[in-house]
Amino acid sequence: MSFPPLATSARLCIGVIYVHSFLGTTSLSLAAAAELEEVKVVGRRDTLISTLGSTTTDIIAFDEQVSLNRTVGDWIEQLPGVSLNGQGGLFQAYSIRGFSRWRVRTELNGVPIITDRRAGNSASFVPPDLIAQVSVDKSASSTLYGSGAMGGVVSLDSRIPDGRSLKIEGADNGEQFSLSALSGSSEGLSAGLSIRRADDADDPDGDSLNTGFEQVAGTLSGVYALGDLDVSYNWLGSAGRSIGKSNALFPERRVSSYPDDNHSVTQLELRSGGDWFLRGYHHYQDWAADVERLGERRNLTRYSSHTLGGLFQANTAILAGTGSVGLEWVGRRGVSIKDKEYSPDGELIVAQELVDGDEDTLAAFADQQWVVGDVSVSGGLRYDRIEQSTDSSKSSDGQWSSSAALDYSFAEGWSLRGELASGFRFPGLSERYFNGTTPRGEVLGNPDLKAETRRSGEIDLRFAPLSSSFDGGVSVYYSDLEDYIERYPVGPELVSYRNLDGASVQGIELDVGFQTGPVNHRLSYQWQEGEDDEGNTLADLNPPALHYFFAWEREQRGFYSDLSFRDSRDEFGADEIPLDSAWIWNARFSQRLANRWRAELFLSNILDEEYRSTADVVAPLQPGRTVGIRLEWRES
Repeated sequence: MSFPPLATSARLCIGVIYVHSFLGTTSLSLAAAAELEEVKVVGRRDTLISTLGSTTTDIIAFDEQVSLNRTVGDWIEQLPGVSLNGQGGLFQAYSIRGFSRWRVRTELNGVPIITDRRAGNSASFVPPDLIAQVSVDKSASSTLYGSGAMGGVVSLDSRIPDGRSLKIEGADNGEQFSLSALSGSSEGLSAGLSIRRADDADDPDGDSLNTGFEQVAGTLSGVYALGDLDVSYNWLGSAGRSIGKSNALFPERRVSSYPDDNHSVTQLELRSGGDWFLRGYHHYQDWAADVERLGERRNLTRYSSHTLGGLFQANTAILAGTGSVGLEWVGRRGVSIKDKEYSPDGELIVAQELVDGDEDTLAAFADQQWVVGDVSVSGGLRYDRIEQSTDSSKSSDGQWSSSAALDYSFAEGWSLRGELASGFRFPGLSERYFNGTTPRGEVLGNPDLKAETRRSGEIDLRFAPLSSSFDGGVSVYYSDLEDYIERYPVGPELVSYRNLDGASVQGIELDVGFQTGPVNHRLSYQWQEGEDDEGNTLADLNPPALHYFFAWEREQRGFYSDLSFRDSRDEFGADEIPLDSAWIWNARFSQRLANRWRAELFLSNILDEEYRSTADVVAPLQPGRTVGIRLEWRES
């Protein structure tokens, strides 16, 4: 397959890395422990807000994942309370504690990634090789990030570690191939390049899945001093071609794909030590969806938009406490969705613009924490005002978010946290105004949708005694929802949106780890249920699952295994079907060959299990057993 635009981008990024390699770099620092970290963050966080002092955040670094490694969704699926959602392939989305699609805020270097795909934001345009680490905030106080974060926040960090590296890998199922080159410097320019492609993979029955794609992405970042101020910048650009949209209707009834998927994300930040920072950003996206209903018609939909924004945040100390205040503006310009419909013989039937709109959200927030002995009390407040407009309509709304938490350390390494929060989500432009065809099917917008609201509570018990090799905890949570926006079937292959009077979601997460010498064990479990006021099960819930992570590490080699049992789920929501149980096993073996070389053997779906990753009515089977080899050179 020819790929001229991507080849041009590749040559440009390689040139930047080549020039940078002569400027000098420092040695690469690698994380030693290959375990899933659950970090208790106390104090400042380099993100939107400091949010209430101590909040539990799960973090996965680039060398800690054991997965299919297609997107960030594969990384975070290992965490308790997180599961995949929607259909399959490169655009696979994720669900956090039963909240998915536009209820989860996805950030790249602090830039909110906002798209109008009905499945939500998967950040599929960011190759895993350009991700340094991913953090997932599941706490109730994530609502203080504003609309779109009532279900949690997934933050991607693309900062490149110091040093240079080159990685090449290939896998058998789908003839997957990827090449990446990175050059990082903590005091100057950093650059990275990723090239990857794949043909259609096979499921365990040997049937072809519509999962092929081609993608080239590059990133540039840097930091320098401007007097007493620090200036930093990040840019990531990505170009995808011929991206298959895997679903259960392929290939007999429907063939869906994204002919192209282009993104450019730019961020510039000015920071004054730990006193304040000012951030500006821009995300441009342009992509197309091609949906062919065999023997009926073909729809080619074109989407483009600009996301512009700014964030100012300053530290505060009120009544001997610590916290911050800030202002945030997120603007969307030129949100355009155009559709062309063709007959089976290729004749153009109709061309129309389905959405042409703008959106502005302005928010003010504040949070504060007070510590007295072993007890800390914290609280936060935020107000958002939104305006949406199209050629034919205009709407506005305002909502408050709030959060309060109490932390108590009652013994060595033991802590108890209680948290209450309220949040909301404004309906998106597509939910209100889009009437057309998507790779999933026909969608009918509802301009009368109201903002959905959430009141939630959480109790979190953690233990990590310094004198013990054990650590872990348990979290219990409950959410009460009003005007919950549900996607529901109107007719065959036609869905729309409506507000439910009320609904609730509740669940429990268990997590325990044990380390002895070079061996680390971690066991986690999740359970959840959710229903509306009439007793109907909600969609997008996490299925019950038990995860066992094992890591054995020596100086020269390591073995990492992630085995999970996902229980069956007979109760399901709108536009879903029952989900069978499944055993899913992924593993990775790493061996150092020389001072700077390392080889890895990785295996996915080792048991060749026949399973669907989600309960979505058109979700396909996941790829069958996959074996791959990775060879990496890193500057010592």
